[in-house]
Amino acid sequence: MGRASLQWTDEMLAALGTDKDAVLAERWGTSAKTVNLKRNSLGIAAFGHVDWTPEMLAALGQDSDASLATRWGISKASVVAKRGSLGIAPQDSSRGKHSQHSWQPNEVMLLGTASDADVAAQLGLSLAAVRNARMARGIAAARPHKPPIAKN
Repeated sequence: MGRASLQWTDEMLAALGTDKDAVLAERWGTSAKTVNLKRNSLGIAAFGHVDWTPEMLAALGQDSDASLATRWGISKASVVAKRGSLGIAPQDSSRGKHSQHSWQPNEVMLLGTASDADVAAQLGLSLAAVRNARMARGIAAARPHKPPIAKN
């Protein structure tokens, strides 16, 4: 005979997404899969999930990770991980200045006209800085020796 189905209380429903499914499952004596299915059926995001907005992405590296995390109500680790995955340098707290490059209009115009590596060498920047600047502006990568992508 199978187990009796879990009786969901208002308190349990309110707790969905506030901690890892496995932690809640252990607390309630059920499986993480049961908690996951219920959370998903109610459209509740997983614990730690962040829907990054363009404004949030633009702010990465512009203020301390801790300050941004507090402002957005998320963990500092989430901010550090996202900033790192995009190759964005942290704010230089030792001088109180940003360690990122301040892009000038003539430099932005170079993005996508040659390989990111070539642009990086020309401007004296890292490949990651150029790639991230290009991608943040929605500029396609240069495709040397390849025909342009046809638009239908």
